[in-house]
Amino acid sequence: MKRMQFEIIDKQGNKIICEVIATYHDDDTNKDFIVYTDGKLNEKKQLNIYYSLYEKINDKIKLIDIKDIEDKKIGLQLIQELIKEIN
Repeated sequence: MKRMQFEIIDKQGNKIICEVIATYHDDDTNKDFIVYTDGKLNEKKQLNIYYSLYEKINDKIKLIDIKDIEDKKIGLQLIQELIKEIN
């Protein structure tokens, strides 16, 4: 299975390759969510996992900042469900 990856630029201008863990389309809001990792471990030795809204444009992923509280809840629920499935 081919892993889906995309590139982001951090605040310092560094390119970071991120790997997609899961995507989810919410029919109620008609928004697309993405769960991804930069492959790095945090101070607790756990994999950094992030989520965001996203658009796919010309086979490239564009992250969209989540500002809506309800969207933040949907993203957190998605991560919680993924962790349950993995465990």
